[in-house]
Amino acid sequence: MIRRAPFVVVAILAAAPAVPEAAAQLPGIFPAGSNWLDVYYPKLFWTPREGVTAGLFYSVALQPDYADDIRAPFKTRFALDVQASTSRSRFAELDAWLPALADGWRFHVTLAAEHWRREPYFGIGNANTSDAPLADSVERFYQALHVRNYVRGDVQRRIAGGLRVLVGWHAEHWLLDTLAAPSQAAADLAAGIDPRLGVGTNEVSLRAGLVFDTRDREASPQRGVLLEAIHSRADADVAGDLTYTRTTLSGRGWLPLSERWGLAARLAAETMSGAPAVGSYFTIEGSEERVEALGGPESHRGLYRFRFLDADKLFGNFEVRYAVYPYLLRPVLVGFVDVGRVFPTGGLELTTTDLKVGGGLGLYIQFLSENAILGGTVGYGPDGVAVQGAWKWAF
Repeated sequence: MIRRAPFVVVAILAAAPAVPEAAAQLPGIFPAGSNWLDVYYPKLFWTPREGVTAGLFYSVALQPDYADDIRAPFKTRFALDVQASTSRSRFAELDAWLPALADGWRFHVTLAAEHWRREPYFGIGNANTSDAPLADSVERFYQALHVRNYVRGDVQRRIAGGLRVLVGWHAEHWLLDTLAAPSQAAADLAAGIDPRLGVGTNEVSLRAGLVFDTRDREASPQRGVLLEAIHSRADADVAGDLTYTRTTLSGRGWLPLSERWGLAARLAAETMSGAPAVGSYFTIEGSEERVEALGGPESHRGLYRFRFLDADKLFGNFEVRYAVYPYLLRPVLVGFVDVGRVFPTGGLELTTTDLKVGGGLGLYIQFLSENAILGGTVGYGPDGVAVQGAWKWAF
């Protein structure tokens, strides 16, 4: 996984080797004609928030045979992704993804250590405001220290057709803390907004759910649906420091109108009960990976990442896609409208009240294969213009 992909430099470094056709031109450990393929490239880029970042991505994947009738981009992939920044942020992840190694079975395990010294933090709740003059006068006012070390996995079994059952686990130690300078996190800590703010927290949960998947391809679908219903539970009497339940419902759909034109939409909702804490609010569950919410290229492109945090979340996305060149190098223009809001614990409701609405345009480029996608969006939302990079489709 390429975490927080910047706009241009990573595209230059990653575009060619990130796909099988181009990667075959690089020296590898597997002989020509092997179904196993190793892909690797350095990462070197600069962002205003993290400064200069250097890293490495390496993966080994078992490619499908011509006779294989699977929608996954590979049968098995093992990947290592590491990077470190001059801001002293650092990230390392080991990922084993086996979506089609055994007939009817899917396995996924991730081990990650993340230390982000300048993670966005605007506070908790749907009524938070972003004070631009304050952000300009107090450096990193809307940033916080965010540490996450976790192991996460799931097993899925096909029941019939596109219907699968999922069982998974998540064990994590996280810390959301203040920086040395004045910040929104420091103000919330002083006000006692959340008892786990500034406190290292262990979170252990189990989850189960159903998945209905008719996508024509998994990495870059153009037709089909992906419906997910997942329920998870954490119990401090068994393990960890938190006790809560989390229920997530989401639906995504893709409809081609012609060779070049297509529509895509998503609706997602998540509600939590019990006593979750601030570190549990940054994502919603998914059958393949968690989604960062609310705000950012994965959930609401009219808002910057994690613009609104709370236990319950509701958001939707609608896209019109146009493939400028619908073949090998596939640039796709996207017009989008994103809506969403957050609620306190147990407060989720289907409503149009206080929704944060944003819209804009994006360009996603699919390099030779559906496995390598880079892009960016320009959106306009409640805080004004939001310009963001992306290393995959929003959904």
